[in-house]
Amino acid sequence: MNAIKTVGKSGQISLGKALAGMGFIMEELPDGDIILKRAVVVPMNERWLHEPAMKQRLAQADDWMRQNPPRETDLDELETKLIAGS
Repeated sequence: MNAIKTVGKSGQISLGKALAGMGFIMEELPDGDIILKRAVVVPMNERWLHEPAMKQRLAQADDWMRQNPPRETDLDELETKLIAGS
């Protein structure tokens, strides 16, 4: 879809409500053209979650959870195991 947008007096362009709240990377080319690319911002303190090694560990955890659905704990059995292990 192509559209012509005009920069207002405040220096802003309205892209429409469908894009409201989205982040963009603005790339200015040498000839003056501007490219907007949709982007997701990841906070610095959460960046480690997106590293390949952590993504692999999280995928393994997801697999484990699918293979081991939650079940009710038998507290008497757990207590017996804890006492036997002391």
